[in-house]
Amino acid sequence: MRVTKELVREDNFFHIRPLKAVLDLESILNDDSHVLNPWARETVRFARESHFDEFFHTQKEQYGKILDYVNSCDLDTWISYVENYFRSKPKEFHLVICPIAGNYGFNVTSGGKEIAYTVRFEPKYDENGRPDRKFDYFAMGIAHELAHCYVNPVVEGNKELLKDHAFFFKLHKNMPQSYNVDYAIINEYFVRAFQIRFMEVNHRLFPGFDISAEYERQRKMFIFIEDFVEFLKKFEKSRTTFGDCYKNSIEGILGGREDS
Repeated sequence: MRVTKELVREDNFFHIRPLKAVLDLESILNDDSHVLNPWARETVRFARESHFDEFFHTQKEQYGKILDYVNSCDLDTWISYVENYFRSKPKEFHLVICPIAGNYGFNVTSGGKEIAYTVRFEPKYDENGRPDRKFDYFAMGIAHELAHCYVNPVVEGNKELLKDHAFFFKLHKNMPQSYNVDYAIINEYFVRAFQIRFMEVNHRLFPGFDISAEYERQRKMFIFIEDFVEFLKKFEKSRTTFGDCYKNSIEGILGGREDS
């Protein structure tokens, strides 16, 4: 669609931004002054003229199989753990399963309330074209993305705490290009450390999961992942909020590595 291509090229309309726009499509359509109003109108026109809804009807059986798998997992236990861990519960939580895109975690304010969204790419397929059904990785992925809903607002609301620590970020040579700003790297450090803690603490739910291999996998890019895991262990024992712990500790974590 031409309008979408122009937004991607000229206004970085990718990653979470299109998803948030879709979730807010109706209000964008009703606001002629909204910068995305032309895109919203074209999106609705495309869906209508392409009979897009019919696609979902024809794929009903396949989508049913995906949902059967998702609903067979202990979602309530996983999500409750994350909410209790960060000592906060959103007004609403929505898990979106998407077979063509993901993975994301973000908050949307709608109708005066904050809604947490986790978008998971599912299913993944093995080398023989069969769904891999690795529910432990599925659980860890949900924990990772939902953690973004708690971590990102804190990190991005306190960017000034990162500005004097360029040396720390220069030490990272294998960082994906998508994490092209300092706060995105810190977001990822914390949610990846949290997914490790999620699997460690809930090891009885995932007896076959190799936590040592997960540490090793994360160290390849996030070379100081243990520092962030240790921060979380201290946070778990504290009575303060994640935000307060972060503001009191992050410069020590970053500066400690610069002094070594």
